Amino acid sequence: MHALRPFRTLRGMSESPNSYPTQQDGDGPAPITPPTALPGPPQKKRDSRLFASGVLGVAWVLLPPLAGFYIFYDLANIAEFLSEDPNWGFWVYVVIFAVTAGLGFLPTYSQAFLGGWVFGMNLGLTGAIMGFTGGAAIGYIVVRMVTGRSVDGWIDRHPKGRVIRDALARGSTKRTFLIVTLLRLPPSSPFALTNYALSATRIPFWLVMAATPIGMFPRTAIVCLLASAARAGGATDIATVYNETPSWLFFTGIVLSVAVIAAIGQLANRALEQLTARGTS
Repeated sequence: MHALRPFRTLRGMSESPNSYPTQQDGDGPAPITPPTALPGPPQKKRDSRLFASGVLGVAWVLLPPLAGFYIFYDLANIAEFLSEDPNWGFWVYVVIFAVTAGLGFLPTYSQAFLGGWVFGMNLGLTGAIMGFTGGAAIGYIVVRMVTGRSVDGWIDRHPKGRVIRDALARGSTKRTFLIVTLLRLPPSSPFALTNYALSATRIPFWLVMAATPIGMFPRTAIVCLLASAARAGGATDIATVYNETPSWLFFTGIVLSVAVIAAIGQLANRALEQLTARGTS
């Protein structure tokens, strides 16, 4: 009788509702089969997503710098169009800024210069901040739609990249907010490409929206100030600014502005390196 207890106990386990499903072969217990893992997304779909992500990244590296020259080239005509009705023109400027920056067509520096040129320092800076904040939202959504989880999955398959990604984007909310702000601060940080990186690594949307205007405020303010000062001097386009401003004053202003922006960027890069080193150590 005692020899049959293990057998009865095993049969009882196989018949209990909490056990794995089994098939009975006569009176003996069948081997317990564990549940199989669900299949992941097809390899072809992952590869196509990753390819589209790469194409988008390359386009956002090459297109904005080239397209940005158009605003400087046709500055007088664009300014005249926006100045016909300042109230209406301001909102047209904000919407176009957001859409073109978010889709990676135009860079933020040339559009910020346009805002300061047409609307002055205060209103131009306000419009530029609204424009690139909206552009950050549009860019974030576009990248999510194109890349899905392909970039994040690719990073997960590379240990070194995963460590860096986790150090930048998987820390505390306060730390991630600071990192995003520092990424936006340097003038060498391309707007569209930074949107790509922040969205593809799945940094929370609200953190990107909160940190973007803070990080981009200093360099945008300097650009708007330069543009409004040039327009206040009676210039009608970039060529007029160059021709009517004394050479020493023109180049001194450029050098000082670049030095200030570069100093801000250097401080941001140092702080970012320290945070990254601390997170990966």
